[in-house]
Amino acid sequence: MGDRMTVTVLNTTPEYVEFIKSKDLSVIHFFAPWAEQCKQINDVLEEMISLTEYKKVKFAMIEAENLPEVSLKAGIAAVPTVLLYKDEEIIDRIDGVNPALLIEKVKKHLTTQDSARAEVVSPKDTLEARLKKLINHAPCMLFMKGNREHPRCGFSRTMVALLDSHRTDYQTFDILQDNAVREGLKKFSNWPTYPQLYINGELIGGLDIVKEMSDSGDLDSMLPKKSVSQDRS
Repeated sequence: MGDRMTVTVLNTTPEYVEFIKSKDLSVIHFFAPWAEQCKQINDVLEEMISLTEYKKVKFAMIEAENLPEVSLKAGIAAVPTVLLYKDEEIIDRIDGVNPALLIEKVKKHLTTQDSARAEVVSPKDTLEARLKKLINHAPCMLFMKGNREHPRCGFSRTMVALLDSHRTDYQTFDILQDNAVREGLKKFSNWPTYPQLYINGELIGGLDIVKEMSDSGDLDSMLPKKSVSQDRS
């Protein structure tokens, strides 16, 4: 086993840019040498790379503090964080030490990758259909940075507080977890910023517009409301 593959160490931004260009699934572990938890993830990746079922997957690691621009752009808030890439897009992420979830997500995207190769649908058509499905996933959908429990920016936090003040029954989608949706929805709805609020599949607007509608009294009647049992849960 002298030619056994190992996890690639990416030391520069050009190396990172080149690595994520692959059409195959790429897995990058953002780590810190002082963090004991990161060693567990490294062991999992070393194990995965030795198995034939992952031979189509590329594995790499980046010392997060060495490449701060890359880490910032990738939304790395803590280590260990593992990002899954395809065609330069972040398609999934695993925050913290969760080997089972890491293996599950890699397997899921490997299956998706194989089935996607068999399809002849153009990526644009597929994304558009997915976006339509997402904005209609619930009567009231909020596309934001983070989620309701853990908003990842001030605008998203304010929007959540505003909707909660109206006892709104709504679902959220974390755009930081899916770059294709994050960029695609901007073009699809012709709205360049987040958060974005949708009611019955229609874009209502961003924080400023929703705030204005709330202040004027127009918003409350449009929002689906939580039932009493939901309030208690």
